[in-house]
Amino acid sequence: MGALVPVGNKIKARISNPLTKTAPIKEVMMEFITAGETINCVRVFNDPDTGREKAQVVISFNAQVDRVAPHVAAALTRDERQQLENWLADRARLQSVLEEKSIESTILETLPALMMQAVEALDTLPTVDRQTYEAIRTGVKDLTDALERAEPHTASRSVELDQMQGNEELKERLDSIRDNLEKRK
Repeated sequence: MGALVPVGNKIKARISNPLTKTAPIKEVMMEFITAGETINCVRVFNDPDTGREKAQVVISFNAQVDRVAPHVAAALTRDERQQLENWLADRARLQSVLEEKSIESTILETLPALMMQAVEALDTLPTVDRQTYEAIRTGVKDLTDALERAEPHTASRSVELDQMQGNEELKERLDSIRDNLEKRK
């Protein structure tokens, strides 16, 4: 088959031509992307004709499933099944940790990633609504003041995830926050 090479939070698999046992014919990465109540297994590879990266949804399954179902396993290679099993284990570990944490901790741990996305959004948008601009400025000032008050009380702890992409971890954290807010209604 081929070798697996870690690339950030993704696994890149080198797929050899099984008929000729020649050098790799394409570079493949698997991504597991949550979209609502569905998990998409996405094979990402370089198109040999165009040289561009392409993504292909290989199979999708219900997000509530916590193991690799037979119909999903049948659509994936052995290495891809192992990657999915690792991703599901990471996801379960993250969900378990999030259930044990206070909503306040989850919000604070999620904030840096949201702020980075906000920076990207501001760099992309041609204009920003004045009211939104003012609300962000006020929020950043209030956050800065609160961080200064909290600095003497900081500690170091985190959850190590092997397979889960950063944006998928963020989705899980945001889902946890949303679920908590819905419970408070």
